[in-house]
Amino acid sequence: MKPLFRNICLLFALLTMLSFGVSAQETGKPLAEKLKQGTITINASVKGCGEDVKQHCPGLGKNSEKIFMCLSAYEAQLTPQCKQGVLEARLAINTGIAAVEYSVSACEADADKHCLDVQPGKGRLLKCLKANESQVSQQCITALKDTGLWERVP
Repeated sequence: MKPLFRNICLLFALLTMLSFGVSAQETGKPLAEKLKQGTITINASVKGCGEDVKQHCPGLGKNSEKIFMCLSAYEAQLTPQCKQGVLEARLAINTGIAAVEYSVSACEADADKHCLDVQPGKGRLLKCLKANESQVSQQCITALKDTGLWERVP
């Protein structure tokens, strides 16, 4: 069965290194300041919920965030397959959040030192860190490798 939805967009006040939208005026500021207005997109799939959506969440269209919230509200009444799908999506989201928190914590000083004038978004900060690999701390590189972010940069 095709996943009900693929993208769940969550707003976080202090997180993001992947999909980050800020204005050009944010360049030149420390990473902590750049991240205050950030957003992150975490890809997650909820499988096995087609009938549950029809029953509990009709009329929400294709807005995955609203559908996910609706399914979560009716979790006790969902079919076992849908409960499993919601649980797996929630775990994917929590894992994504933890990966970003870990990476930001480990790389903040390096980003401020080597990438201060880089505008966040579309992997630009990650690309900058990788381009400066010989000067970036092992702590940062390890965090990015542990989370799989290092390999995502071309």
